[in-house]
Amino acid sequence: MTRRATLFLEAAPYANASGYINALLAEELSRLGYTHEAHVGQHPVAGNIVTPLATADRLRRIRAAPKADLAIYCDRALAMRLPTREQARKTLVLFHGLMGTPSTWLESPVIDGHWVLSPYMERALTSLLALPDWRRRQCLHPRAFQTVSLLTPPLPCVDEARGHPELKGAELPPHLREALESTDVIGHAVQPGKPDWGAVTAIMLNLNALAREHGQRRRFRLVIEAEDFALVRHAFARGDGSAEAARMGLDALGLTLEDVLVPVEKLSQPALFQLFRSARFGLAYNGFPEPFGFYVLESVFNGCPVYTNGSGNNRFALPPDHGIHVHETAGMSFGDVGAFAEVASRIFADLEDPEAQAASCLRGREHIQRTFTRAAFARSVETCLLRLEGSPAEPVPFETLEVESGPLVRCLDEEGHVVSDFEHVVLEPAELQLLRDVRGRNAGEVAARLPPEKTDMLQELFSRGMLTLRPPAL
Repeated sequence: MTRRATLFLEAAPYANASGYINALLAEELSRLGYTHEAHVGQHPVAGNIVTPLATADRLRRIRAAPKADLAIYCDRALAMRLPTREQARKTLVLFHGLMGTPSTWLESPVIDGHWVLSPYMERALTSLLALPDWRRRQCLHPRAFQTVSLLTPPLPCVDEARGHPELKGAELPPHLREALESTDVIGHAVQPGKPDWGAVTAIMLNLNALAREHGQRRRFRLVIEAEDFALVRHAFARGDGSAEAARMGLDALGLTLEDVLVPVEKLSQPALFQLFRSARFGLAYNGFPEPFGFYVLESVFNGCPVYTNGSGNNRFALPPDHGIHVHETAGMSFGDVGAFAEVASRIFADLEDPEAQAASCLRGREHIQRTFTRAAFARSVETCLLRLEGSPAEPVPFETLEVESGPLVRCLDEEGHVVSDFEHVVLEPAELQLLRDVRGRNAGEVAARLPPEKTDMLQELFSRGMLTLRPPAL
């Protein structure tokens, strides 16, 4: 019997990485016997008219449609219409990130399943749904550990090694070709809106200083998206904090911003992969946590190692020594600009051993080819749909849940400095001691031993992402 699905998608098919996943998901639904209708984009309008008649009319059409067997939302597409039981028998949300209207999915009784695309997202989303209320002895979502399912996303480069033609963008511009053919050392950081430019500029300044110290005339340059270059240049013009320090560093080296940064418009995948094959290193020192990481994986696939602070899934994307180098210290996140000299020194040294880097990236490429395949994606979609149709599992008893470090925490030192995808903080001695006391214990044991006056302190450690709960180990 034919089944019917309704899709609510923020990104149009092949518009970007999310759109690529959306397109293949629709194809898998067709393969599994679903007819489907897709609604794309949050706010349809007509011309320059701002009255939301188009939005109202779309809601009219959605309401008039027969009840679907399945409704699938992208997380950001939840702004299009709140899910209801009248709309579909089952509803799930596919999380490309955690930004989209979080209040609509954190406690909705209508959402039957939460789909994610990376181990990091699986842990982060589960941690949010399982946020405890210690006074009431319960989690935010009663079935937090039963509703999150991991899909295996396909990478376009596995099927289209030269780049997927449907993912649009510009060809390599002449000024970038010229840079790649020069004697300069070219790196890349072309994820718009994600880099921490204080970290990135500190690394690039240190690389150029090292070249001078070693008597080299070559420059280290970084390819970035034009929109980010405009933001960096504006910050330099204002003389903001780290930008002013970077400007002084450039002046000391006799360099300009344009000597170090190479702006480009969004590149097509074939052009992007050409850049990766010619570049010597990539930087993913991001302020925005990476939900999955097409960018870093595609770089490694094309033989270019990536250096990162491990924000988001960047620290889980590949096994160690597979082309992604995670290097972060507490000092980097707490204002010690000099700490980034360590990253520059690592890159500089690695450039002297290109064979080792090539071997590392080759291991990464082979892992990617085995893992992020279309067939694996198809199997995971089918498995997750079968799980959705199964009987709901009973909630895990609160008292049996175990306390562990939160998945957002990247670094915690002996002095209580916490580097996190949520916030960087310094714990008070009492907070640090409480954190150490409760980790590894189950909730029932913690509750029995916890002095009443420390309940709020414990709650704060969970509410700020320092701790999380997990089911007991089998």
